[in-house]
Amino acid sequence: MKDSLFLRTKVPMTKEEVRAITLDKLELQGAKRFLDVGSGTGSVSIQAALEFPDLEVTAIEKNPAALDISQQNFQHFQCRNIQLLEGLAPIPVEGNFDAIFVGGSGGNLQEIVSWSQELLLPGGRLVLNFILLENALEAIGYLEHLDFVEVDMISVQSSRWTGLGKGHYFKPQNPTLIISCRKKEETE
Repeated sequence: MKDSLFLRTKVPMTKEEVRAITLDKLELQGAKRFLDVGSGTGSVSIQAALEFPDLEVTAIEKNPAALDISQQNFQHFQCRNIQLLEGLAPIPVEGNFDAIFVGGSGGNLQEIVSWSQELLLPGGRLVLNFILLENALEAIGYLEHLDFVEVDMISVQSSRWTGLGKGHYFKPQNPTLIISCRKKEETE
């Protein structure tokens, strides 16, 4: 989905190229429940909800401005399969999830990783995005000591063709570190 389709404010948004890779790493085909932690504008939740209309999506956000723009975007895209919860994760949620995306941790990274392990079904996917290397390395350290397998990290940097005077250049976006892993099955 193009970024230009979303209603925007100063609230951070996972850009379309990073969002495409993130959703691919979440492996939502056949998933029933998906949790988006630190949902910002709601772009990941919305794209997941639209691509998988039978998917039950729960989005968590603490920022009042982000809650407002998320709600506007959910209405704009007529997403009926997204529940938006206000709070700083980890917060109580019902049931377990097939996949969890962490787009923001609000300083609670270790708690969110442990909480995600509890909430994920065996074999469930966890994907975390970071722009700070230190936070990504901290997350890798936590994941390696818990019941996660296939722990992987990639760095993604994209640039947009942009006009400048009589010519064009590629305007870079922030590099994003994407960590993906899977909760160990009981038989592993």
